[in-house]
Amino acid sequence: MTRIAISPVTWGVDFADAPNNPPWEKVLDEIEQSGVGALELGPVGYLPEEPERLRDILSSRSLTSVGSFIFDDLHDPSQADRILTLAERASLAIAASCGGVLVIIDRPDDVRVRTAGRSAVAPRLDDDRWRSMLDQITRVSDVAHRHGLRPVVHPHAGGYIEFEDEVERLVEDMDVDLCIDTGHFAYARIDPVAAIERYAGRIGHMHLKDIRPDVLARVDAEGLSFWEAIEAGIFCPLGEGLVDLSAVLDALDAAHFDGYATIEQDRVPGTGEALDDVRQSLAVLAHVSRG
Repeated sequence: MTRIAISPVTWGVDFADAPNNPPWEKVLDEIEQSGVGALELGPVGYLPEEPERLRDILSSRSLTSVGSFIFDDLHDPSQADRILTLAERASLAIAASCGGVLVIIDRPDDVRVRTAGRSAVAPRLDDDRWRSMLDQITRVSDVAHRHGLRPVVHPHAGGYIEFEDEVERLVEDMDVDLCIDTGHFAYARIDPVAAIERYAGRIGHMHLKDIRPDVLARVDAEGLSFWEAIEAGIFCPLGEGLVDLSAVLDALDAAHFDGYATIEQDRVPGTGEALDDVRQSLAVLAHVSRG
């Protein structure tokens, strides 16, 4: 049975140093208020990293750590050493908080961010740069394994692992597990249900997201970049968009997935009412699960 977690990403916290991030105390308090009881830690450096303090701030709110992520330039070999340092920090925090998963995400660059969701016009990495990115993923995965964690790769809108051909190439070239994000797969025009069915044996983690079809249509018509689409509100509470949540849950059951699925809703930091949106998503999830 799929277990549910919440992420600071729903509060707009993609990067630890973003100036409009809400205070971590507010985010953790609101996650506690949601009643879910499990969370991803968010970007390394957002929460305190000292192990005992991190455990204390979670246990005082009765929160269980699921894991965390690195969201960085895996496609850029010049960033390799810096990314490995971040992976080490993230893995230490996850292990200290008794989490189990490190989600590995290639961050959109200035080129691919402009073509997110539009496969026909998105440039691909050449063979050398592709191999370099896979080598970097391997090194980050090795860090995770050394700390007893399960590394999973998250295909992401605007990154160099986004579209169906890139996901296929990844799973053919690497023995790596996936984090399927229902919203990002739908953004890339990949049916998330079909993806769950196809990669059933390689799903190590899930992100539950939904996207608004009217904003996705603007991505096509106006060429919105990934960041512009977020500003336009493409991500929404579960059940408000085009993702068939009931079919997703059925596919996860059929795949015998027993890990965590983290509810996320990408947004600009400091905008909207994240806790209200989380509660709306949870209500829809509960309704669909009962149905």
